[in-house]
Amino acid sequence: MDNNEIPLINVPYPPELSVEEILSRRSDERLRSKAPNQYFIYRMAYIKQLRKIIGENISMTRISPYISFSWSKEPLEVKETYKRLSDQAENQLKEIRKTNTLVIIHESLSSPPPPPPSPPTNNNIIYEPTFFYPYFDYYYYYYDYYNNCYYFY
Repeated sequence: MDNNEIPLINVPYPPELSVEEILSRRSDERLRSKAPNQYFIYRMAYIKQLRKIIGENISMTRISPYISFSWSKEPLEVKETYKRLSDQAENQLKEIRKTNTLVIIHESLSSPPPPPPSPPTNNNIIYEPTFFYPYFDYYYYYYDYYNNCYYFY
């Protein structure tokens, strides 16, 4: 096949994608964000079908207009099916989130300001060695732009 030629793709209906397949490529951090929408799932199905036909990867910027055009031509029934698949993926993500214990701090909730420093006194001097464990001083966090919150783990 010519490198400049992109074949006409008929995306299978009903979709050949499962919820597990949609979520399988996500990292743990991405499992905390929203599920892909109906168009993005359709895009995944289109790319999967295209790879079956040509057997190689094509630049996403090259095929995006084709995917968009194909989506615009799909009947409402097809779009609703992909919407239901998106909803199922979101429900699956909610179940995954329930099983994982997370500390969620929303950005709109600010922590109280730290107390003002106390004036130096002799009582603040420590005469015995203090051991610090830096391992416990590190927190890993992820900011979720969709939900406008941080996840700490």
